[in-house]
Amino acid sequence: MPTLPDLLHGDDDFLPERALVIVAHPDDIDFGTAGTVATLTDHGVEVVYGLVTSGQAGEPAELSAEDLADIRQAEQAAAGKVVGVTELHWLGFPDGAVESTLELRKAISRLIRMVKPDLVITQTPERNWDRIYAAHPDHLATGEAVVSAVYPDARNAKSYPELLDEGYEPHAVSRIWLMAGTDHNLRVDISAALDRKIDALLEHHSQNDARADVLPGMIREWAGDNAKASGIAGATAVESFRAVNTE
Repeated sequence: MPTLPDLLHGDDDFLPERALVIVAHPDDIDFGTAGTVATLTDHGVEVVYGLVTSGQAGEPAELSAEDLADIRQAEQAAAGKVVGVTELHWLGFPDGAVESTLELRKAISRLIRMVKPDLVITQTPERNWDRIYAAHPDHLATGEAVVSAVYPDARNAKSYPELLDEGYEPHAVSRIWLMAGTDHNLRVDISAALDRKIDALLEHHSQNDARADVLPGMIREWAGDNAKASGIAGATAVESFRAVNTE
């Protein structure tokens, strides 16, 4: 099996040991980075999920917000298991109304101090006009709050001093990997993990059952196009990120 350095193309001096993925909604992880998560866990990296909302404003419309939240949390837990993740944290913010507030930054800072990752993967705070679905306002607000929590909040003892009273000491994250942006400098060869990425997405039955016949082909085409653009020899599927050094 290829080593992890063989599969990470860019940011060559960094190999994570513990990663925290923070996104706005259930299934955001699986569309954006499930192949990378599977690749990391395959090589012994501990990965933890943080979900800002429970996706309670999504479909199907006939379900109450409470019932839908329960369903989507269960679906995300099942999807996580497909790619080797069993620890999930739900931050409880309202779906469709996420803002990069001090309250959200505090909640994310608490989670970072709790998990103590050296890598945080999140959504880009920059709007990508070529991928408007990735530029959901909740995604952009989550990305902005996460970046602000990584630097400076989570590492600064004077940020949210009440977190110290709760027992959460400051923690400095070494890297952020931003997904769905435009200025990629890191590409992950997920050729061996693509099937699990698709399987993880299909665990989100409430969102994807209606398109289960076309979704695998769409994901394979997207990952294959990324592989061709990457120029990585032998790669058939790639996920791309903007890696940010925060040391």
